[in-house]
Amino acid sequence: MMEIIVKSLSLGLSVVFVLIQTQACFGASDYYRDRVEPFLKELKANYKPQIVDGVLEPKEFPDLEEDKKSLEGIDSNHDGVRDDIEIFINRNFNTWVERDNLKNEFRRAPGFYSNYKKMSIDEFIKYSSNTSEDNTCIWSGLKLLDLKGSPDLVKYISGNALYNTERRRAAFNYLSQKLGGYAYGDGFGDKKIMENCQKKITNILAKKKEKNK
Repeated sequence: MMEIIVKSLSLGLSVVFVLIQTQACFGASDYYRDRVEPFLKELKANYKPQIVDGVLEPKEFPDLEEDKKSLEGIDSNHDGVRDDIEIFINRNFNTWVERDNLKNEFRRAPGFYSNYKKMSIDEFIKYSSNTSEDNTCIWSGLKLLDLKGSPDLVKYISGNALYNTERRRAAFNYLSQKLGGYAYGDGFGDKKIMENCQKKITNILAKKKEKNK
């Protein structure tokens, strides 16, 4: 039953996610430049690492310019997510389902950056579609668990945050050119993303039901 509900929700959201991904690196607005970077610069003076979702944030505030010198960026606490994005997401997204799934794209990024020129079309389609799967999990989780989405969720453009330098944008442009004419989005990504999402949601609902007995 849970799988049917999640799948039905995903069908209505597929177009939205493809649109978000398409907007990732185009247009006059730039989510990283206009929202992420100003927030981080203001936070820097009073930054204190927190434990969020069981993970201790970077002990030192990241050097934003140093981060931009490499494709992968800085991940000083080795949790798989760039320090700047980890800190921003932790402080601007109120639910675990948002935080966990928004970070997934950044967890996959190092593997993409190191292999993108060798990837097959099928690998490009799967990689690009995984973001849609993550987003379907977010909206499904919020709906089924009766959670309120954070204000930034509807404005968040992951591509601007992920591909925020010339070298990173070049990798994205390479990906976009290879995907020209191919379909991708919900249903084309890693099946384990939604399987794991369904398991987490089901476990939480079961615990809530048990607690309310």
